[in-house]
Amino acid sequence: MNDSQLLISREALLHNVRLIRRAVAPGVKLCAMVKADAYGHGAAQVVDALSNFALDGLDAPAVDQLAVATIDEANDLPHTGLPVLVLRPVENVYVGRNREALEHAIRSGWMLTVITPAAAEDVSRVAMGIGKRALVHVMIDTGLTRCGACLGGVDELIGRVESRTALKLVGVATHFANSDAPDHPFIDEQLTRFLTVTDRLAASRKIQRHVANTGGIFFAPRAHLDMVRPGLGLYGIDPSGKPNLDRPFRPVMKWVAPLLAVHDVPRGATVGYGQTWTAPRDTRVGLVPVGYADGYLRAFSNRGVMLLHNHSVPVLGRVSMDYTMIDVTEVPHATLGDPVTVLDNDPLSPASAYALARLAGTIPYELFTRIGPRVRHVAIDPTDSEVTVATVNEWSDE
Repeated sequence: MNDSQLLISREALLHNVRLIRRAVAPGVKLCAMVKADAYGHGAAQVVDALSNFALDGLDAPAVDQLAVATIDEANDLPHTGLPVLVLRPVENVYVGRNREALEHAIRSGWMLTVITPAAAEDVSRVAMGIGKRALVHVMIDTGLTRCGACLGGVDELIGRVESRTALKLVGVATHFANSDAPDHPFIDEQLTRFLTVTDRLAASRKIQRHVANTGGIFFAPRAHLDMVRPGLGLYGIDPSGKPNLDRPFRPVMKWVAPLLAVHDVPRGATVGYGQTWTAPRDTRVGLVPVGYADGYLRAFSNRGVMLLHNHSVPVLGRVSMDYTMIDVTEVPHATLGDPVTVLDNDPLSPASAYALARLAGTIPYELFTRIGPRVRHVAIDPTDSEVTVATVNEWSDE
């Protein structure tokens, strides 16, 4: 192993799908969120697993649908027979390259999101121009106040969509503001608003109503409706932001990198930019080829930990663009090329996404999506013959 790698476990991913499947009623569809390169996990590897691997003896795919943020993200997905929903609302489609992108999306059968009558008209004109019918979801703002049709304008928007023969209304949706907080009263308030404006619509038409992300799936069962949109739970992070024995999610990602160098430095020597760490004793300093350009946050300077031969080793000095230094004094047998765990797949590890997010004052979403393109994604299972012995040892919990 001579580079920084993200080891993406298909087995853990499918395990998490099973947990989510068990939490919803039979017949409720699963729309897997694979936007932002599958939350930093690599859309190519994740979509391949979700599309081509069977679940509990059932035929593949493991999920019913995929969702991305943009048309460009949809275009970057590997070939899949699964329906694809583009969540970013369509606007200004005649500006620049957007018309061509929209035509491509409609030809591809991707579902588009609209939130205004003007956008519905634009999509209809483009669809008519290429002789296709566009599949449309309507996003409704029930209190997140981010994007969506206002409650008072839903009827007008739905009417406009249904009056255009080049459009087909496929679904209506909203998004919770507090789904990660169990029993938060605004969850029920948003859901009530959504049901009030869509119950009559759903009673007379075959459409998908979808509201619940991972938090909504587990904390608001009434919100399951026709389809749920799991995101972070797919990738092994509990919606509460901490490990939960009742929901044994398995983190899908493990970030490893080789020990690139080891320096023996005397007491009193300083390490890194700004000389922010001074050796209190003779110290062995290891060099790991990951830095903030790779997504290992500068906030971990003098605070973070990595794992080496099952030892927790502290980060020394400032995290730089390309490198991070660690204290390997307590691991005397450490040698060049040894695998260092930068981000662990053990939810109780001091280098887990939970622990590192707390340390940086952020959330696992940000940790995952900041990982840069220099870090190579490798889809693995414990039986993969391509995985090195060192990697298998590091993957012993699988």
